[in-house]
Amino acid sequence: MCTQPAAGGDFDYGCVLGAAIMFYEAQRSGKLPAGSRIPWRGDSGLQDRAPNGATLVGGWYDAGDLTRFTFPAAFTVSTLALGFIEFQDAYAAAGQVEHALATLKWGADWLNAARYAPDAFVAVTWKPAASVRESHLYWGRPEDLPGPAQVRALVAPQKGADLLAMGAAALAAVSVAFQKRDPGYSQELLDTAQSLYLQATESSGLYSDSIREVRGYYTSYSYIDDLAWAATWLALRTGDSAQLREAEFYYDQHWAMEGGGEGRRFDYNNMVQPTGYLLAKLDPSRKEEYSKPIRDVMALWLNAESNITYTPKGLAWIDSWGNLRYVANQAFMGLLHNKLYPEQSRRATVYSCFARKQARIMLGETGPGYVVGIGSNPPCRPHHRAASCVSTPGLPCDCSAYFSTGCNPNTIFGALVGGPTKDDVFTDTRWNYEASEVALDWNAGFTGMVAGLTTSSISWEQCKAAGMEDGRGDISPNLNAAGRPPAVGQLWPLMLVAVAAWCGLAAMQQH
Repeated sequence: MCTQPAAGGDFDYGCVLGAAIMFYEAQRSGKLPAGSRIPWRGDSGLQDRAPNGATLVGGWYDAGDLTRFTFPAAFTVSTLALGFIEFQDAYAAAGQVEHALATLKWGADWLNAARYAPDAFVAVTWKPAASVRESHLYWGRPEDLPGPAQVRALVAPQKGADLLAMGAAALAAVSVAFQKRDPGYSQELLDTAQSLYLQATESSGLYSDSIREVRGYYTSYSYIDDLAWAATWLALRTGDSAQLREAEFYYDQHWAMEGGGEGRRFDYNNMVQPTGYLLAKLDPSRKEEYSKPIRDVMALWLNAESNITYTPKGLAWIDSWGNLRYVANQAFMGLLHNKLYPEQSRRATVYSCFARKQARIMLGETGPGYVVGIGSNPPCRPHHRAASCVSTPGLPCDCSAYFSTGCNPNTIFGALVGGPTKDDVFTDTRWNYEASEVALDWNAGFTGMVAGLTTSSISWEQCKAAGMEDGRGDISPNLNAAGRPPAVGQLWPLMLVAVAAWCGLAAMQQH
């Protein structure tokens, strides 16, 4: 799938885009549709219910595990929707519009169901164990897990504006994507998004302070940026000027009270860059200010500042845990910025060449690839329970699959793994989870990056002609910019949880 190009040639990014979307089909929980493209996956979680008995069937498993975390799932949905809406021509050119819409709907349907009561929103589900931590000790198929999942929900007056706002943003974003295609469905999602948003505005604080089961996994360190993200999507969907003013208010409040957060990267813990991008489109009078965080952070990456480095092969590197997600996310932001300022040809070339160089490394140009099933030497042992289990019905799957030195019997096409060390060392083993795991949020920005490259007007040949084969260029963050200073912030440590693994590992950690 998606063969390697001739030396120096361009990759078929349309093919890669299709694979990146296909990854989400491998993560599905629930009743799979007829014609599923993942033959080794079956129905699972059909008895899952909310505390009031409402159905919770569906959604996605988070990563290589069998847990559903709402916060990163909602981040994923909103990020995928942003890439789809902004690069829809790329999806059309690649023949992926219907697959993308089906993916957005699958994620949004479960988030909609997770709002099972007017004051409640599911935060996490898991099985087969008594706790999320213990559930990570199970190694096997999701199809083999009987019974309903354990559920923890945020219920008013519990604090959790970050979770509620992220859910609202996701549903509002998909509502935008379906506004003309299916007005009734779009309105249904909008109604739920507005309900979640209202509760979020009345519920300051972090959801991890209320839901202990998510601590050490997906926690946030700010929530006003999430309120701004949600309000911005609602303003885009409704066209309401008052809603736009509210989005701008929360954006300003985030800077005033939360200081821009961890400003070197875009992920579920910092929504400043994508929020600023949308606000720049909605309010051209503040376009320079709103788009400046993208320029500031791109400058940090291009100039290798603030502990951002480059490997010997030219891969940008910021973190040992899932580094490639941060690289892809930032490349995605740069490509979005190019849409705001098409007249800035020098900057557009630099940002595009950065994205192309990083994508080429991810796809295997300089050695091993880091996207499953793509190129000549992709990873074949990603940390993923379902993929590691043989698909023959009746055959058991247990620790032997985890410890097997053979390739996974099932291929998760299009899944971006964590990536190599800062010395370009990559160990393709399931137990090297920091480098080999795959996850919903890890693929979200990658999908947007690939979509942006699919129809980018700046080719790899142009990058080489401009002397940017290393993917870096001399761009000042303040070129044609005004407004806030660079948002560097602090390096927030990842919260890790060490678990004693039933498979005999001394300490298997899960994010």
